[in-house]
Amino acid sequence: MSKGRSAYHCISKYIRNIIMIWESNILLKFLFGKCTRQETDDVNAWLNESKYNQRTLSHLKSTVNNYL
Repeated sequence: MSKGRSAYHCISKYIRNIIMIWESNILLKFLFGKCTRQETDDVNAWLNESKYNQRTLSHLKSTVNNYL
């Protein structure tokens, strides 16, 4: 793998991780009723995109409930 390609791979992975952290934070805010109206609308739109997204939120909710 060339250095340019390797750097691109690392940056892409970093960006994906940042997005995952952001999504987790907004989903946690959603579960605790702390979202702004815009964030709530964004989460609801995300939930309507797929059953996978709905299962993801359900899994996060059950995980959070297990720790409370």
